Amino acid sequence: MEFEVFPIKSFMANAYLIKGERIALVDTLTPLDWRGFQKKLSVLRVSPRDIEFILITHNHGDHCGNLARLKELSGATIIAGEADIAVIQGTEPPRRPSNLSVPGKIMGRIPGSILEWYQRFDPVDVDRSVSGGETIEELGLEVLALQGHTTGGMGYYDAEGRRAFIGDLVSNYRGSAGMPVLSASESVEKIYAAQDKLAGLDLDIAYPGHGAAIRPRASETIGRMLLEKRAKT
Repeated sequence: MEFEVFPIKSFMANAYLIKGERIALVDTLTPLDWRGFQKKLSVLRVSPRDIEFILITHNHGDHCGNLARLKELSGATIIAGEADIAVIQGTEPPRRPSNLSVPGKIMGRIPGSILEWYQRFDPVDVDRSVSGGETIEELGLEVLALQGHTTGGMGYYDAEGRRAFIGDLVSNYRGSAGMPVLSASESVEKIYAAQDKLAGLDLDIAYPGHGAAIRPRASETIGRMLLEKRAKT
């Protein structure tokens, strides 16, 4: 299915507007980004009320921060990974920092109440649960299970266009593909497995949650990065 992709960037993260026969949004930034988010939509001649689907890559606050507000405004169908839904709906708290990195170990000493305040976003019910392998027929996207950063991390793959929205599985700062923030991740081995999956898709473009789009030959770039990271472990 043909559609255009428009990045909506903030200091913290990326969201992506999909414009085609249907209008969809991948991730929602943080509450602090709301005004900038609205301005970008206005430039694109889209109202929040026009959004029909919201695809969530994972349950972190910089990706779900405006989800409840957008649901209220648009009535959009929210799609998210099954294992991440409890946090999105507010029945479980966000996970504490991991011990996969030194910063994570340090952050793990911070009182839970402070961390929860920093990560908090308004809970909202998810309309459609996915676990990988499904097709979102309305948008022509295949759902990819991309675990490791979170247990229910998902990607959304346009096979015809050789492009995918990959959440935080690979960052791309200053033209260099890299790992997600490990202090906010759950398993390095699962991250590697998900990156290996992306490397095998023949992607030309990958849209990450942080940094610039990875293009051209995104799968090759991710594959090279993965080989380098594994060689150092």
